[in-house]
Amino acid sequence: MDGKALFGQDLFRRALEKVDVPDTGQHRSKLTERERQILSSVFEGLAYKQIADRLQISETAVKASLQQLFAKTGVRTRSQLVRVALEQYRDQL
Repeated sequence: MDGKALFGQDLFRRALEKVDVPDTGQHRSKLTERERQILSSVFEGLAYKQIADRLQISETAVKASLQQLFAKTGVRTRSQLVRVALEQYRDQL
């Protein structure tokens, strides 16, 4: 209360080491060839069916690949996926 530390410096430092630090993308996963193809189609604004037709796969496979991309990048929408991909995966596209 008088401006004094309630914790010793050593205890404080150890506590900070255990704090989760948000991922900055430095340890990001590599995109697979299929994920790059799907992402490229998303950039073009194609619908599930259009992507499936282009890649000659099922719409279910497209949706599964997009869910993998969402999980890998930590996003929930296509627009977020595009933003994160351009920021963090530009070198893989």
